[in-house]
Formats: sequence, C-alpha cells, structure tokens
Amino acid sequence: MIRHEGDPDRCAVVLPGIRYFSQAPLLWFAREVAQAHGWSVVEVDECAPAGEEPFGWMLGQAERALEEARGAATVAVIGKSLGTVAATIHHGPAAWLTPLLDRPEIVEALRATAAPTLLVGSPDDPTWGSGTVPENPALDVLELPGLDHALQVSGSPSSSLDVLRTVTQRVSSWLAGLAGNP
Repeated sequence: MIRHEGDPDRCAVVLPGIRYFSQAPLLWFAREVAQAHGWSVVEVDECAPAGEEPFGWMLGQAERALEEARGAATVAVIGKSLGTVAATIHHGPAAWLTPLLDRPEIVEALRATAAPTLLVGSPDDPTWGSGTVPENPALDVLELPGLDHALQVSGSPSSSLDVLRTVTQRVSSWLAGLAGNP
C-alpha cells in the first residue's frame, strides 16, 4: 500500500481491478482528484497474485486499506471492477468504476447502501450485468454506452481520453459533494 498524506479527517481508499493497477488511467486520475481536493489517500498498488482466489484476496486488501484509513472522519472508497467487492464490507461513500453488477452480493450491497455512491460503467461491458443497477436513491449512476471494461473506446485513443476526462470530472464532483469536503 502507498499512503499519500493530506487532510487526516478525509481519506480516500483506492482499490484496483484484477488486471487494472492503481496506476492505470481511471484510478490514477481518481487519486489525483482526491489529492487535489486535499484528501489523504491509501492506495492498494498491487493486483491479485497468480494462483490466489481474487475475491478473497481483494477483501483482505480492502480490509487492510480501510484499517489504514481508520481515524479519518470521512473514508471514501474508489474501486475498479474487482475492487467493488469491497461494497460488501464498506458502508460509507464510494465511487465504483465498472462495478461487477453481474455478482449478486455486490448488487445487494449497492441496493442496501445509504451512503452517497457513484457508479460508472457501460452497458456494453458484460460485468455491468445487463444494466441491473439496483433501485436506490443513494446511487448516482453514470452510464456510458459503447465502452469496454476499461471504459475505453476500442481503437480510438482520443475518444478514450474524452471518456477519461468525463469520468474524472464526475469523480471530482462526487468527492466535492461529500460532507466535510471544502
């Protein structure tokens, strides 16, 4: 884990996907946004080791990262894909990038949350679960058609950069809207 110091009362926890490291564009810029807003950040900077069950591994990483963030008045999780399994243990604010809506335990956790939660995904991503976004007024959904699981436009780097800008701006607005964020 990497800890980036900022406001000790606000901490963002960044969780990677199975093959989407925290240095990949969506998570890199989400961390940058959190830091620009003055937040401390705890970043899980590795992916599940080969041969290890990824969901159990990620739950362990999420628990350790959340423990590292303990003490902050506001802890917000920003997770990509596999990282969204943390929705089953984190009941505070979260931004889930390409949440695994094809997994019932994640859908149920999202249905039950009362915390401000941002979901970003594409109906063209099979893990979006055929658009099975649960009904819940705590969920703010940004659905972007025509994108793959990395939220990119296949074969069009400039279009993918436009999507990255849109997602980064939405994560920034979401963080700015959380209580205790100036």
